Amino acid sequence: MDDVTKRPIAERVRTVLARGAAGTVEAGMLRRPLRSARVRNDGVVVLVVDVSGMSREAGDEARMAAVGSSATVEIVDTVCAGRCRGSAPRPSFALDGRRSARPDACDENCAVARGVVTISGIVTASSDARRRRLVASDGGTMGPGGDLGSMRLSELQPLEITYLSRDGVDIVSRSELAAADVDPIGVDEQDWLRRLNADSGLAARLALRAGRQIAGTDPRIVGIGSDGLDVAVVARGGGFREIVRVPFSGRCVDADSVERELEQLAS
Repeated sequence: MDDVTKRPIAERVRTVLARGAAGTVEAGMLRRPLRSARVRNDGVVVLVVDVSGMSREAGDEARMAAVGSSATVEIVDTVCAGRCRGSAPRPSFALDGRRSARPDACDENCAVARGVVTISGIVTASSDARRRRLVASDGGTMGPGGDLGSMRLSELQPLEITYLSRDGVDIVSRSELAAADVDPIGVDEQDWLRRLNADSGLAARLALRAGRQIAGTDPRIVGIGSDGLDVAVVARGGGFREIVRVPFSGRCVDADSVERELEQLAS
């Protein structure tokens, strides 16, 4: 896994959730796809769970994430760096984490995984299953023939929040998560990476500016946040990999400030 663009872990977790990253929800013996997870200011996590295929006649106890049950949410902090389709405007994988069936799908040389967010807690509220048309982010329908899917809205009171990365496991308290800000640039990180990596020479210029030799390597930008960029300098034959941190001169709060920083770095 690549290094996380340096920022407080609580902010990283909240940003991952805010960008609508999908994953799974496990309650008892059941494991269902998670469509989105958002953090309220009181620390409660609002989940949108896919309950398609479960009997609507079943009692509430048999349904996913019933009130009073314990549940665990798992979300992989991953983005597509844009190498699979260049500057294509859409991700190469569906919102539920399925790989695209297209031959130019995202692979290990494109996908950037930093860590895994795990949230365990008690479900304090849950809605009835609601029918929704699910659309994959690659433009295809989520069900055969455009079938409708069932969504359920649940509120999870977190008891344990962890972030697993190459550096180990960080524990985040509910109060830290509630108080953390969402990185305004990191929340749109995938769009930024696709755009920046569409310029095949930008990563190389940034690596050279940072004092790295790039002969025989294939540099690419693998992270961006309000405080800077991460550039991976990878040997074409494999075996060598370095993550170069390229900091901004100050914290960026919007796209315009990022554009100014990029102009300065590229000059």
